[in-house]
Amino acid sequence: MGMRELQDKSIDLVVTSPPYVKQRKNQYGGISQTEYPAWTVRWMNEVKRILKPVGSVGIVIRANLKRGVISRHVLDTRIALWDDGWVEPEELVWIKPDSPPLGSIKRPRRAWEQILWFSLSGNIYCNTKSEQIISDRIGFESDKFEHGGKSHIHAGQNVAKKGIARNKDYVECGTGKVERGIKHPAMFPVQVPEYFIKMCCPEDGVVLDPFMGSGTTAVACKQLNRNYIGFEISEEYCHIAAERLKGR
Repeated sequence: MGMRELQDKSIDLVVTSPPYVKQRKNQYGGISQTEYPAWTVRWMNEVKRILKPVGSVGIVIRANLKRGVISRHVLDTRIALWDDGWVEPEELVWIKPDSPPLGSIKRPRRAWEQILWFSLSGNIYCNTKSEQIISDRIGFESDKFEHGGKSHIHAGQNVAKKGIARNKDYVECGTGKVERGIKHPAMFPVQVPEYFIKMCCPEDGVVLDPFMGSGTTAVACKQLNRNYIGFEISEEYCHIAAERLKGR
């Protein structure tokens, strides 16, 4: 079974980390930098068919560094998807405060990855308070400027109050939280898909990961009581995902 067998407009959210460019070809293959944008447009075209009009797509990805120069395939992919009719509701980031010292020793240590957020329009399902962040500054975000005199800088603001704030535009989670003992070269912590699922998938919704790998998105869905579908071409990784989902 593949995405072509899924019904039109049946998926609320896609959360995935597609294959890297050929940095890890010995583990699971990969796509060349020049082919990556067109390849992404092709599989996202199938997502376009099965995604609900208010649905979202979250893609965890980062450009690689070679000979001291960042690759352009991620930027080219974003532009190719824009040209194909996709829009980005906002820019999101996964921050990894305990990331290993990867990348060039002549550059800062890599400690974040992009989460590309795509949708078919700006009218999407988004629970902006899904993280239930308590703040004592509620009220500062509205009617902030042009109050109380000539100055427009922080003049006459509303009196702040305590309450539930909107989610931040990043998820901070160290790679040390990746589940140990799993034989997969590119896992992310379950907290990364959890952030997206809570925010962009209703409780009765369906989440799809078309590059399931070791099943982390499916594990997050099961923990959050969401329905999920996953596809993976590696039989070994399918077995790993199935074992992780047992008993959860």
